[in-house]
Amino acid sequence: MASAQPEPGRVIVVGAGPTGLALAAEIALAGASCLVLERRAGPRSDSRAICLHARTMEMLDLRGQAEQFTGAGFGVPSFPLGLKGAAIGFHRLDSDFPYILDLPQSRIEEFLGARARELGAEIRWSSRVTGIGRGDREVRLTLEDGSVERAAYVVACDGIRSFVRDSLGIPFPGAANPGSVILADLYLDGLAMSDAYGDLSDRGMLLVFPFRDGSCRVVLYDYSRADVPATEPVTLAEVRAGLTRITGQDFGPRDMYWSGRYRSESRQVPSYRSGRVFLAGDAAHTHSPAGAQGMNTGLQDALNLGWKLGAALAGWAPDWLLDSYHTERHPVGAAVLALTGRQFRLNTAHTPPRRAVRWAAHRLIAPLPPVQSWLARTYSGTGISYPQSTSPARDPVASRPHALAGARLPRGQLILGDGSAARIYQLFHDGRFVLLESGASVSPAASAGLPGPVRAVRYQRCSGARLPPAVLARPDGYVAWASAERDRLARDRAARAAVGQWCVPA
Repeated sequence: MASAQPEPGRVIVVGAGPTGLALAAEIALAGASCLVLERRAGPRSDSRAICLHARTMEMLDLRGQAEQFTGAGFGVPSFPLGLKGAAIGFHRLDSDFPYILDLPQSRIEEFLGARARELGAEIRWSSRVTGIGRGDREVRLTLEDGSVERAAYVVACDGIRSFVRDSLGIPFPGAANPGSVILADLYLDGLAMSDAYGDLSDRGMLLVFPFRDGSCRVVLYDYSRADVPATEPVTLAEVRAGLTRITGQDFGPRDMYWSGRYRSESRQVPSYRSGRVFLAGDAAHTHSPAGAQGMNTGLQDALNLGWKLGAALAGWAPDWLLDSYHTERHPVGAAVLALTGRQFRLNTAHTPPRRAVRWAAHRLIAPLPPVQSWLARTYSGTGISYPQSTSPARDPVASRPHALAGARLPRGQLILGDGSAARIYQLFHDGRFVLLESGASVSPAASAGLPGPVRAVRYQRCSGARLPPAVLARPDGYVAWASAERDRLARDRAARAAVGQWCVPA
């Protein structure tokens, strides 16, 4: 077939999983053209990943989508660590979403895909990529039917077996985790579906996550079945036997409507960028399922990268901005690999000394309030911050960056200059920077002549969060710059300088 005409202002996303669909929506929201190529013939119908952590929910809230997800999912207040009764309680989180939202991946992709299409992204099914070529100003993708698609940038969101990554020879160092894990979506008559549940013995591990309809996801790591090939189907009898073997209880499993078996791996690419090609989600990092981190990390990759690609295509991105995707997200991926690896090794420990360490960790250390708070922030993603040195942006007034720079923007309620109220996260629905300035009589000097990607919001007071007088927040809800300077004119000059460093005029 004939080649398509070059489209230098376009991004092609390879893979229509959660990461790819969320990324497509972000790119389209930024006003750029986006094409998603997916080798599957149509939308997913199975469950696979199911857990959305608090920071992911906050990111959906930034775009006005959280209510749709909470209406379909089931919020569970804790996450089991392994031993019965040992869990992370999320009620300590300073978040509007102090829980894990359980929702099948098929529904998550349905919502994300609808949003991407609504914003103008194209999702093309049965479009397997078979070749890739790169030039100075474009990337060319050859499809199975012989057609060629061109774009300024390509993002590989095509999973752990990424064709794009492997075709470019990008290394994916790491190793497979031992044993296969059973996943089953069914009903358990012998267990209350009010919270997540976990149990651990010398015969394996069980995790249960309830859904809104009363069914649940069962995760079984049965040592006696760990060597079964991942291709072998899971039966209800096998699930029942595994439950009894691991916990000593049957739990009454019935009506299994989806199941699967898989072997996890722990790997990460050395760089999330290779010229005009970026990697996100499982194509960039993969790890054990401990902590339900995988989908959440990929969705957060998408929100970090999407607005930056939009800025580059619109012509207002500083030279360092696209490189900051790797600078910010690679350490997060590495931390997730370390976290999930430690938990997996702890939960699957066989020797008596290691079991003693696990007992002490779960029974003596994890329940301590400071440890619980740290675990909740770490697993939920609300503790993620980016280094202040990500950008060269500096406050020309202060000698060092404000402590809030690089951190997650706190939640809160603003009383605006006209007396109306607005939630802070509500201000980001259009995907722009927000310059927050306190004081009813603030001079409009800082907001005059601001570039299009920046929205100035003046407010009288804020409840629920302590903010410095001026904050420049990024489209993904992290603080780009902040100032506690009390002199209004000096603060205005610093704010304009920060805007100029993050948003170079087109």
